[in-house]
Amino acid sequence: MHWGCFSWQGVGPIVPIQGSVTGVAYVEILRKHAAPTFLRMFPKEKAWFQHDNARPHTAKVSTEFLQESGMCILDWPAQSPDLNPIENLWAIVKRNIRQQEKPPKNLLELERYVQDAWKAIPIITIRKLIDSMPWCIQGVIAAQGGATKY
Repeated sequence: MHWGCFSWQGVGPIVPIQGSVTGVAYVEILRKHAAPTFLRMFPKEKAWFQHDNARPHTAKVSTEFLQESGMCILDWPAQSPDLNPIENLWAIVKRNIRQQEKPPKNLLELERYVQDAWKAIPIITIRKLIDSMPWCIQGVIAAQGGATKY
């Protein structure tokens, strides 16, 4: 499992996760990777951090850290359709790895494949995903929260 982030400016770090992701583990990821990346990408402008309602994201320790960090968090309704565009990036990474001439022989090689695939995502792909969000949201609204083509 990996944690990653991206913005209009490109991909941020991709971080391998060992074991279960608890609220405490998620705060470590936020502290070491998300917050510094957020500040580097958006030093002077207001930006929004999006994550879903997974238990580690909504744990008290996570919520407290995010409030103290000053990061603006995009409200995400409970039981909402998964519209996070990072899911599309995960699919691209998986497809890239499957298309390799040789499958990875071990975890170390798999990790290198993941890192390489993540860094190879074109900025135009990222920006198209971000630009598509209003249409995705409109589609969910039109479907009253039901299934959409997105």
